[in-house]
Amino acid sequence: MNTELLGIYLNDHLAGAMAGTELARRISRTHPELRAVADDIESDRKELLDVMRSYGVEPRPHKAAIGWLTEKAGRLKLNGRLLGRSPLSDVLELETLRVGIEGKAALWRALTTLQPEERFDRLLSRAESQADLVDQYRLRLAPKAFSSPHVSGVDVERTFTVAAEPGNVVEYLRDFSRAEQWDPGTVSCTRLDEGPVEVGSRWHNVSTFLGRKTELVYELTRDDAKGLQFVGTNDAATSTDDIAITPGSSPGTTNIRYHAHVDFRGFAKLGAPVAKLALEKLGSDTEKNLIRVLGDVR
Repeated sequence: MNTELLGIYLNDHLAGAMAGTELARRISRTHPELRAVADDIESDRKELLDVMRSYGVEPRPHKAAIGWLTEKAGRLKLNGRLLGRSPLSDVLELETLRVGIEGKAALWRALTTLQPEERFDRLLSRAESQADLVDQYRLRLAPKAFSSPHVSGVDVERTFTVAAEPGNVVEYLRDFSRAEQWDPGTVSCTRLDEGPVEVGSRWHNVSTFLGRKTELVYELTRDDAKGLQFVGTNDAATSTDDIAITPGSSPGTTNIRYHAHVDFRGFAKLGAPVAKLALEKLGSDTEKNLIRVLGDVR
């Protein structure tokens, strides 16, 4: 056996496994239902390292680094949107992941020709199951991506899990005046009307953004099984907060998908690229605050 060529082959696949692991982790943050696939892909990378040790092949760190950098570089593709995440990104990322899984399946088949093992049969079967699941999910998302309307503005999205019942999460977030507790930019948020909080309820929100005070009037525009939506407006912008709330995988937990979209008007559009960077940080801080307020899943 030519161990030098085998070493090159296995290290090349190790670079692909690193890229696939990073991509799967990122996809699972947007789509928590694919977290089990991401965990399996990470396990497959560890299995590959074990196989390399069994053949006396040393991992080459620079190959793994190339895989890591390749995944990061893939994020730079715009996919039809300059400042926000495109619906097409989901489809292309899942297609890339599917191709990577097929390459992994080819690896297990090739190794079977050298030394048939039950382990390779098991790993091949798992790869085929991963490919089918990823492709089913991709095909469900494709029609939505290709029929999505053209939008402008800035998008920020975060998906995370909190240790609270879905009903309690909805009840807490429905009253937008509580944004003072979880929105890092909010200075004050005051109800403008009275009575039960329901669709049509309005709040006066004062925030700081990029070092300046910003005032918007927010309205609860949706309160249904899909979650909540708040729309804030002023002369310069319209800010839409979509909050999807679904039961978590464990009892007493809730998945939250927080999507903020800001449309700027007039001269404010010129500041959109800078606003995108600031909103990304606000999105991360909002996620941390909501986990702190609603409960951390440990």
